[in-house]
Amino acid sequence: MRVSKAISIAAFLLIISGGCYKNEPVPVASFTYKGTNSFKVPCRITFINNSVNSYSWEWNLGDDSTSWAKEPEKLYTRPGSYIVTMRAYTQSYKEWASTAQTIVIKDTVK
Repeated sequence: MRVSKAISIAAFLLIISGGCYKNEPVPVASFTYKGTNSFKVPCRITFINNSVNSYSWEWNLGDDSTSWAKEPEKLYTRPGSYIVTMRAYTQSYKEWASTAQTIVIKDTVK
């Protein structure tokens, strides 16, 4: 009876510790971006993903919109400063890293 109890405890500890996943390297979140129209409205921004050791990405594009694309594009139609945040995850989602940058979209001069 003690052996089966010990096996049950070991199995429980393996499950709660996430032991089913291999050791994954910690991701590094990184991105750059390029914009159209000299960063004046309307401006289409393309985000270039430079992350390392990542499998999926969660983006907050600074205006309450989000994306799970590897390299999203966003059309900004209003001038302002937008804080864009990207979170990079490992395949198991056990590890993640994030980074943020501020993008300034200017008003069109008429």
